[in-house]
Order: sequence, then C-alpha cells, then structure tokens
Amino acid sequence: MQKKQDEELENSSVGFFFLFLYSIAIFIRPHEWNYTTVEPIPLGRYLLIAAFVFYLFFQKKKIWGYQCWCLLGVFLIIPLSGLKNGWLGGGVFQAIDFFIYSLLPFLLYASLINSSKKHHAIFLVFTVASLVMLHHGISQKMSVDGTGWSGIQLSVGTRITFLGFFKDPNDLSMFFVMNIPVMFYLRHSATNWFSKFFFSLMIIALLVGIYLANSRGAMVALFGLGLTYCFFNWGKLKTLFFSLVSIPIVVIIMSVFRTIDLDDGSTSGRIRAWYQAIQMFKSSPLIGVGKENFDKHHSLTAHNSFLLIIAELGAIGYALWFFTIALTMWMLYKAFNLEPEKNKGILADPKVRQDVILAKTLFFSLVAFLYTAFFLSRSYIVFLYVFLGLSYAVFIRLARQIPELQEVTASKNLLLIFMAAPLTMILLYLLVKILL
Repeated sequence: MQKKQDEELENSSVGFFFLFLYSIAIFIRPHEWNYTTVEPIPLGRYLLIAAFVFYLFFQKKKIWGYQCWCLLGVFLIIPLSGLKNGWLGGGVFQAIDFFIYSLLPFLLYASLINSSKKHHAIFLVFTVASLVMLHHGISQKMSVDGTGWSGIQLSVGTRITFLGFFKDPNDLSMFFVMNIPVMFYLRHSATNWFSKFFFSLMIIALLVGIYLANSRGAMVALFGLGLTYCFFNWGKLKTLFFSLVSIPIVVIIMSVFRTIDLDDGSTSGRIRAWYQAIQMFKSSPLIGVGKENFDKHHSLTAHNSFLLIIAELGAIGYALWFFTIALTMWMLYKAFNLEPEKNKGILADPKVRQDVILAKTLFFSLVAFLYTAFFLSRSYIVFLYVFLGLSYAVFIRLARQIPELQEVTASKNLLLIFMAAPLTMILLYLLVKILL
C-alpha cells in the first residue's frame, strides 16, 4: 500500500491528464470537426506543451533511454543538414517540428504512461478514433459529392479520409493496421462477453476501414502482419502452409483494389523515386539533402520511409532513426520471450503477465508499421513515436521487475543492433538495383 502511494506521488497525474487530452486532440480531432479552409488552432501542440511542463516539474521518475539520445541526435542532424544544403532557417524549423511531433511524444508517452491502466486509456482513445474515422469515411461514401460530415472530401473520389494528417488515406490505413493488434489485446483483456464482442466487431471495422481507404501498402502490411504472427506463434512449417493457402486469397483481394505490377505507372514511378533517393544519398552521404527536401530534388515523394530518411538525413540520421525503432522492437521481443522456468515466480503476478501480453501487442503494431512504411514516406509521422513511447514504457515497467531484461541493453546487443543499420542500407540499395 505504501509503495503504491509513493508511486502516485512520484508520477504526475496532471501531466498524464494533458497527455490524454493531447491523444484525443491528435487522433479524434474534435476541435476540427467543423472543417473550414482556415487553419485550425494547433490545440494538440498546446496540450503537449502543457503535459511537458507538468512532466518537468512534477514527474519524479523521468525516462531518458538510448532512444531519446538517438532522437536528440536526429534533432541536431536536421539543422546541420539544412545548413549544408543552404537552408539553415528551414532546417531549424524542421528540427522544431521533429522535436514537437517525434522526440517529445516519445519522451512523454514513455514517462507518463506508467501503468497498464494508462495504456488501456490510450488504447480506448485509439478505439474511439478508429470508430470516428470509419463513421466519417462511411459518410463520405454515402454523400453525393463524396463530402463527409466534417467537410472533407474523398481522396481521388473513392478513398476515405479524415482530418489533419489523416487526410491522406495511406496514413489512415497505416493507423488502422497498427491498431488491429491493439483490438486483439483489448478483446483478450475484456472481462465480460459484451466487451469481447465489441472488440471483435472493432477488428472487423478496421478491416472495413482498410478496404475503404484502398491502400495497397496497408493490404500488404496486413498480409505481412498475419505471416509474422504465424511465425512467432506457430513456427516455420505452419507459416509456410498459411502462406500457400492465403496468397491466392490475397491476390483476389488485391485485384479488387488496384493491381500491383512493376509495369504499372504508379509502381514504376515509386521505383524511380527509390532510385532518386539513392542518388540523393550519394550526393550527401553523411547528413543527406535536408528534411522535407526530397521533393525539391524529385517530383514524387520517396514512397519508402527507410529510403526517405537515407536521402534526407544521410547515413548518420538513418542509423539513429533505425536504431530507435530496432532497439525498441528488440526490447519488446525479449519482454514477451522470457524463459518460463527461470521467471516462473515473477510471471505468476497477473500484472506482469498483462504487461508481457502488452509488449507482444505493441511489437506486432510496430511490425505493421514497418510493413506499411516500406511503401509509404512516413518516417516522421507522429503516431509512430506515440507507439514507440508506449512500447518503451511497458518495457521499463517489466525491466524493473525482471533482472533478465536489464541485460537487453548490454553493449554487445547495442552494437549488433547499430550494425544492422548499414546492413539494411546495403539491402535497400541492392533491391533498387534489382528492380531497375
């Protein structure tokens, strides 16, 4: 009892309150529902700053892991890259944006989401946001001119959209795919049949949302997510069987969408953009051509989050960005792959078991991001850093109770993860050369 009271005194409940409101502001966006052409008040930014202020002054246990150092490194690389490319003023503003939409969300979600109940609260925001987005998309589809109840129209006349950065149906689809593991987790955690039934319907709703957003990248990510789940839970042979059975189904579904063909104009355009990303990297291999400068060198965006970072922030920026994601996923992987016999006593605690399942959930959400990000330029999208922060938060809780997890950040492990960055760069280069 005393320990619980001490933890409550060390944690900023007001900071979490503002972070919760921030989550509502950026995902549900109620302040923008009456859409006009006038730029809306950046309510989310103000709420995030308020949460940060209370975090600084009232949060006793402050989190600052390797990921924060890496994101701080990216933050510093951005203006340096701008300076090198004759765009220092723009580089400074881009660095500020990165601080507000990437570094700060990671830091605050990692620090202020310090219990499974707070994780659940944020997941419920994701649930409501998904429902609102889907309802808005259906209103667009049912409208004569494709305009939803917010005043936002369908993309290219067919694809559902939402407000803010969700105006792009690809971002909407990415969010839906990343939340499928979350809905499975909430269904598993439900204590009554009605909640289990509701979250089962939510899984179906997200699949409908992906269909209505008509994103090929999201469909590929959905298939990849299924394969990854099979691999981790059923092994290689069952995954291979699942692949053989499901590929014809995926091909049929994809034919209902837009076809994926290397001779297709859209696909060949993306491959050319990938090639241009390599050329930009060659022109400035260390710190790139500058954040948000890709489209100044090529007519299309990179259509690949990995190549976008390589082109815009060079090898240093990419290594720091990649390390942030890879280390977080390694932490989650180790958290849900604990040795049962060695940790039998610890795993007997229901709260620990719940956090282990939570770690597995967030791992698959990040897997969904990686699949989708391979076809989309979403290196800086805010909800990536929200999910990364949520992931680090649950790992920190588990690491405080399980000594085995404290070895995850051993020097040899960090070195191997960091060395994976140049390896992925080489693989991306070879892929582009083969496709060309």
